[in-house]
Amino acid sequence: MQRRTLTLALALAALAPTAFAADFPDGKPIRIVVATGVGSGSDLTARQIAVGLGKELNTPVIIENKTGAGGVIGTDYVAKAAPDGTTLLGTYAQHYTNQLVQKTPYDAVKDFEPIARIANSALVISVAGSSPYRTLKDVIEAAKQKPGIITYGSSGNGTTSHMAAALFEHMAGIRLNHVPYKAPGQVALDAAAGQIDLSFNGMSSVLPLIKGGRLRALAVTTPQRSQSLPDVPTVAELGYPGYEAASPIWIFAPRGTPQAIVSKLSEAVVRQAQSQGFRELCLNQGLEVDIQDAATAKAAGPGELEKWRKLMSVAGAKAE
Repeated sequence: MQRRTLTLALALAALAPTAFAADFPDGKPIRIVVATGVGSGSDLTARQIAVGLGKELNTPVIIENKTGAGGVIGTDYVAKAAPDGTTLLGTYAQHYTNQLVQKTPYDAVKDFEPIARIANSALVISVAGSSPYRTLKDVIEAAKQKPGIITYGSSGNGTTSHMAAALFEHMAGIRLNHVPYKAPGQVALDAAAGQIDLSFNGMSSVLPLIKGGRLRALAVTTPQRSQSLPDVPTVAELGYPGYEAASPIWIFAPRGTPQAIVSKLSEAVVRQAQSQGFRELCLNQGLEVDIQDAATAKAAGPGELEKWRKLMSVAGAKAE
């Protein structure tokens, strides 16, 4: 009996790699294409996930930043990649907003398979540490006196930061001068240098500069204050109830990726997002852990697109 049991165990062990290879390209590295620059929330979270994912799947996991056109270039690259689980996309709400303000060569819902939603990021409205604008009220009063003169930087047309600023303009009854960038990190640096008046940017891109005194945070865009900047008020509490613009962070695969691979990757990514290391990263970067598995994220996709469509309509955001 013992001999038969041992023989069966050895047979099952021999079959295990074969079963895995049937679901996933054996020995090939996984590449997570991040559609934003180094240091953004989607970049930092993807890098943290990659470390544990590589160990769990016993294969190299590489991060590649492909920026440009507000994330469209990197996103389109993944949309056209082989649907075999070796090329994934790390991105945030721009995934859905881009196609609302420009013609994209892909459909945000139909051309991708969600692997998981892993985090959520507040946006911060900030100015240079030396800026004469001490409060959000100062900015609004100046903008009313000089319509279209005060500049703000975003990560590009159609991105979450662009939408957040457009909604702010609409609700405050002001007009700002939009300066679109290719990467959020450069927005933060130019705002700190005084080359633009305002930065609408993800928390992870501006938090180090705020802590270092190079940027001054005026408000956050979430309904509640951020645990990373507890002394900074929300836009809503400064007189604009109902204002909200935050950005979830996802990992996607191309359309047509086999369900077995999607499930395997989703389970592994969710485990990594639940890890202590990932939670510590989010805490240090001003992000909130916000997990959805593949099935939940896929079901929520059409609603996510519609949410941003409504926000765009209210804010009047459009291609520039």
